[in-house]
Amino acid sequence: MRKFFILLWALAIFIFTCTASFSGLIESGEVRFEWNSHPNFFELISPLPLDLSRDFLLQKCGHVLAFLILTILLQSKFHYKAVTLFLAICFASLTEILQLYFTRDGRIFDIAIDLIGILIASGTRSLLSVPQSRQTHL
Repeated sequence: MRKFFILLWALAIFIFTCTASFSGLIESGEVRFEWNSHPNFFELISPLPLDLSRDFLLQKCGHVLAFLILTILLQSKFHYKAVTLFLAICFASLTEILQLYFTRDGRIFDIAIDLIGILIASGTRSLLSVPQSRQTHL
């Protein structure tokens, strides 16, 4: 069952990140994909825009939340932190690269923003878990 929720959430992230128009998805629920067989990979290294609008910041908060939830779901399935981190970071990177093929803007700085959610989930789990040696003494 955990695999199902992980796959379902990964699919939701894919749809949100690769649909042709994020605003169209939010406003009307329209999911539409456009394929670009020759993406410009130099877009990955584009800097943060100078105009950090409210919509832009909300979208980046969505990145953090989406990958925080994904990491929590992965943590419920995999008991090794390295596996969870590897899978979450790989998926964050994959979605940014795929966006270039789906006529969206893939950016390295978005991977870093996704990483914030991944690290929050990972750090929270580390803070809340009691080491095995201390559990036996409690």
